[in-house]
Amino acid sequence: MTSTELPYGTHAAPVRTDKGTAALTRVFAQAARDLQRCAPLESDSTLDAVLGAVGSAMGTCRAYVFEIVDTVFIRNTHEWCAPGIVAMKPELQHVPYHIGAVFWDRFREYGSIQINDVTTILPNSELRQILDEQDISALMAAPFWRNGEMIGFVGLDYTSGPQSFLPEEDNLIRALAAQVGMLRALKLSSRDALRVETELDRARARLSATVAALPELLVETNHDGVIIGFHQSSPLTFAARPQEVIGQPPETVLPAHLAAICRKAMREVDLLGWSQAHSYAVKTPVGQKWYTLYATSRSLTGAADAAKGYLFVVRDVTHAQRQDRRVRQLVRVAELSNNLIMLTDEERRIRWMNPAAIARTGYTFQQAEGLRPSEILNLSQSAPDIVEELCRTLNEGHAIHRELPAKSQDGSDYWLDLNVQPLHDSTGAIEGYMVLGMDTTSHKMAEARLLNDRSRAMSASHEGIAIIRPNGRLSYANPALRQILDLPKGVRLDALMWTDITPADLTERMTGILPVLMSEGVWHGEFTRKSDDGALRHFSISLSVEADTSTLAQIRDITRRKQAEQDRAHLREQLQKAQARELGAQLAAGLAHDFANVLATISGSVDVLSTQLGPEATQTIDRIRTATGEARELARGLTRLDTARPKATTLALAPVLQQAADLLTPGLEAPIRLELDLPDDSLHVHGDRMELMQLVLNLALNARDACRESLDQDPDGPNVLHLRARPCPPDMLPDSFELGLRLPDMDYALIELCDSGDGIPQALGGSIFAPYVTSKGDAGAGLGLAVVANIVTTRGAALRLLPNTPKGTRVQVFWPCRPLGGLDMATTSTPLADTNILLVDNDDLVLQQLADTLVRAGAEVASCIDPADALEAITQAPHDWDLVLTDFDMGTLTGSELAKAMHAQREDLPIILMTGNSELHFATKSVHTDFAATLRKPICSTVLISVLLAAKLRSQRHI
Repeated sequence: MTSTELPYGTHAAPVRTDKGTAALTRVFAQAARDLQRCAPLESDSTLDAVLGAVGSAMGTCRAYVFEIVDTVFIRNTHEWCAPGIVAMKPELQHVPYHIGAVFWDRFREYGSIQINDVTTILPNSELRQILDEQDISALMAAPFWRNGEMIGFVGLDYTSGPQSFLPEEDNLIRALAAQVGMLRALKLSSRDALRVETELDRARARLSATVAALPELLVETNHDGVIIGFHQSSPLTFAARPQEVIGQPPETVLPAHLAAICRKAMREVDLLGWSQAHSYAVKTPVGQKWYTLYATSRSLTGAADAAKGYLFVVRDVTHAQRQDRRVRQLVRVAELSNNLIMLTDEERRIRWMNPAAIARTGYTFQQAEGLRPSEILNLSQSAPDIVEELCRTLNEGHAIHRELPAKSQDGSDYWLDLNVQPLHDSTGAIEGYMVLGMDTTSHKMAEARLLNDRSRAMSASHEGIAIIRPNGRLSYANPALRQILDLPKGVRLDALMWTDITPADLTERMTGILPVLMSEGVWHGEFTRKSDDGALRHFSISLSVEADTSTLAQIRDITRRKQAEQDRAHLREQLQKAQARELGAQLAAGLAHDFANVLATISGSVDVLSTQLGPEATQTIDRIRTATGEARELARGLTRLDTARPKATTLALAPVLQQAADLLTPGLEAPIRLELDLPDDSLHVHGDRMELMQLVLNLALNARDACRESLDQDPDGPNVLHLRARPCPPDMLPDSFELGLRLPDMDYALIELCDSGDGIPQALGGSIFAPYVTSKGDAGAGLGLAVVANIVTTRGAALRLLPNTPKGTRVQVFWPCRPLGGLDMATTSTPLADTNILLVDNDDLVLQQLADTLVRAGAEVASCIDPADALEAITQAPHDWDLVLTDFDMGTLTGSELAKAMHAQREDLPIILMTGNSELHFATKSVHTDFAATLRKPICSTVLISVLLAAKLRSQRHI
């Protein structure tokens, strides 16, 4: 088809008055602005909108853009269709380029094209067929260009026609095409730039990967060594930047020794084309680092052969250097080690061994290389059954660690603690084995010596020792066990079961013993058996499970300990009986005193009746008097119960206190403990052993209970009882006591017991020594301290109570060291000479007995049955009397009341109280202020005289 075949519109075409050119111009102007403002790569939607606006303004059916793909095809890239018009874009993606040849010529010649009527185109032409298929009756189009080449066009199609086009419309479509062309060109340029940038990024990434794989530092120089290129990568970072070193020779930027290395490498390159690797070290802020440097020749671009340069490669080999140093150190350690070390290949053939292995096995490395460790250790000779087991373990991939015997090349035996470990490569496959052997021959010998020593020690032990195999048979029994169990000397141990030699009672208990032994590993118990003489012997037994599952039995003869326990129990029983007798005697004495008072009343009444009744009552009165006399003798017999005291003797104090402590210790519960501070056996006292033990035990039991109650309230408080004894010089004796009186010219031993309880309750402070007084509630009888008080007062001792530090009570007992009769009575038979004593008691028999005793001692005695007579005697002549000795219970007036009345007449008059009452009135606080001393009835004459002398001397000192 030629240009003459197309009916192109001209400017002479009829004028179209139905279109407003001004409005049309505004539409095209807005389209141009929209195309100018949009982003090239995001312009498709804007171009579609512009085509829609222009198509609507021009009254066309389709507005579209075609782009030339290449010289083969063109394609429809954008299309707008009026309502009811079929879109043709999908069908026009591969339109042959040659179909538009007439269009291309017209575009190049006139810059645009208008077809007013498609029917004027030859019917058989390919262009006519395509236009008919789209129902196009008229069209107009304008091309757009890029770099002088047509790249597409903008077209408007009409399906109703023919059409006529105005010059203004042609200009507008040309301008629109130019705008579209610019936009498409920008899009193509942007797309090319993006593609180039993408390719550049890829190239950069490839370059980065290449550089990363390159050595850490590449330095390029010219033939003179001047640096022309400097490329470094992490982790190697130098202080100098590329711009600082480029253009400089090595001597300017490097230390002298490094510059010398570079020059040496350049000379090697000139000779060989490359240099050897040169190593050097550099001190850096993070420590010393090692590098290697080598060089090659490098042709410069466009340079002649004479102007070739050098390429230096620098690598950081610090890690490799350190690894190499570690390897050297490990090799040195292996060479210096006393342990046997061998390395094998995967077939377990020796490839290296250290000097210790060479020395111990006797094989040189040349002899051992290629052999297996089991061969140079000669395990087939020393332990033939072990070799197969070791090989099987290694074949299963396991390590070996066990102790076994070996032989050296010369046949000497030794022991090895063998450890074989497989060595794996990077894939996990076994590439060899490391054999480590520790020579334990000396340990084995020491172990054998230890076992020998142990055997000798067990043989020499006085304890019976046996070793029992897991099957129950004996493997060892020392001589002591053979003696204890009466085993015949010739009997074979391996023929005996443990149950064959144990007593029947222990064998029967074995079913209960074994579970405890197996679960806890140890069991302790006791058993008994009769000896050949028929005596019953006691034994303790300990069973323990050893590491090899055998059982160690230890048997100890505890017959003596059991006998000692029985003796202590018997002694404890004796003490309890003695205490019971003591209390019974006290109760009998009190009852006798009261009974005697009643009898005195009866006797006096009978005497009155005898004067009032006639002779016919004489017989009856005589029977009453006879019965009263018998009752009085009975009362006197009761008072003699308390006088039947054990005879006092001289005895060492320390053994008595130790025995009392032994009796007390089993009753102490943790954490309470007893601490002793006893004198040597040279300290002697005078008294009865049983009474002294009674006194200490009662005080100690009270102290223990006080500690126990205190710990219940404060578990972390003090928990110690202190029992001490020592001589007490006269200048250390106190002036006052809670019980007893200081006797003149008497030597004392101080027995002191301290506890950490809460102290004596204030409510009991004045009555703690009275019978039945206790702070323990139903748990206490209240008789212990009453017994203590009776022993102290009847044996001439004294007792004092003090507070302990930091808490508790301190009890001090001052016990005589010599007999009480050995005082002034030892030098004179009348120690109370020139002493006026007023004796007051409502029992005439007691008065007669006491008066006889005092008169024989040299005293002047006045006796009074009625306390009122005694008070009158003091009132009339208060200073004529040296001492007053009075009973406590005297009917209408008590001893305390009488003492207060007498002290009102003479304040310093010494008054001694006598009482047989079981309530122990002397234990009350008021008694201590009223009386100089307190004595229990019946009164030992020696004690009586000693107390009277002490009271007299004390009164004289105060005067």
